[in-house]
Amino acid sequence: MSDNSSHTLRDQALALAGVAQFALYAHELGADGRDEPERINAARHAIFCTDPDTVMDVYGDLPSIGDGIAFLKAQLAGQKPDQKAALVARYIGQLLRLSGNLLKNDAALRQIRGAIDRARLAEADDVPGILDDAYRNSISPVKPRIMLHGHPTYLGNDLIQARARTQLMAAVRCAILWRQCGGGFITLFFRRKALLKALETIGPTASAS
Repeated sequence: MSDNSSHTLRDQALALAGVAQFALYAHELGADGRDEPERINAARHAIFCTDPDTVMDVYGDLPSIGDGIAFLKAQLAGQKPDQKAALVARYIGQLLRLSGNLLKNDAALRQIRGAIDRARLAEADDVPGILDDAYRNSISPVKPRIMLHGHPTYLGNDLIQARARTQLMAAVRCAILWRQCGGGFITLFFRRKALLKALETIGPTASAS
């Protein structure tokens, strides 16, 4: 993608919506086991889109980022969060910090890129394991470590854990995209209204799920 100066608030808002959406999906996997093919497909699409021409390329189309836009609009509008929304908002903050630290870790970034290249060429049955290993070996060691809150039944399920890590990997990818678009904590805290307005110009979107 081009340099930060060419990106708009709309790009930043869409990137941040991606962080919100995949953090939400990871939370719902751990909290109630909610797992849908469209969600994992959206996460993999974001992860595999490593050289996009536009921010929207990372998602494919607006409906695929609809859940993230809806969640982020409520947050930026100052809607009082329930426990679930508060947890997801906490994950978003952690993911944004993690992405900044990850961008300083060249070794981890090389490992992630290598894993993504292998996953692209792998048989479909091997992709989940490759992405799961990439998250555990290259992202989990970077601080802050994301610790999902949820139900022991789901948090203790290996398959659900692996899918949650894939969603978190997609969230990290979008957090890096946010920074590539010029986003930062100053933007998030002092330009909330401008980011909300940018999202509202996108119009209504159907959710991915």
